[in-house]
Amino acid sequence: MINALKKYFWKVEGMEYSDIPSSNTAKFNLIYDAKVIGILTYENSQWTFEYSKEYQQNPVIKPILDFPDMNKTYKQKELWPFFATRIPTLNQPFHLKKINKANIADNNTASLLKLFGNKTITNPFLLKALF
Repeated sequence: MINALKKYFWKVEGMEYSDIPSSNTAKFNLIYDAKVIGILTYENSQWTFEYSKEYQQNPVIKPILDFPDMNKTYKQKELWPFFATRIPTLNQPFHLKKINKANIADNNTASLLKLFGNKTITNPFLLKALF
């Protein structure tokens, strides 16, 4: 029930986008303190997140709240709020100008995450696009 509510409430006006085209692919490393924490992938219209082996094997490290089971491969059609918050609202001219300059569709989550997702002030993790 809580996950269903999160999916409903996390988007704000200006963040109405979907993952198109379905042939789009993307892969990101989630990094903290120069270590790869996990891998986020978009392929075949599905997002996947899994922790890196190095991170899983460290007994001191705690999991990210949105991904509590460090041994699980998480999969879903929509990008999780933990990552989606890295994409700014698209109703601001500055962001639209940046999207147009990069020549990407303003409704393509994977491309928007590549463009805007590297750093955010809301969490200490880096998200490095691999392709």
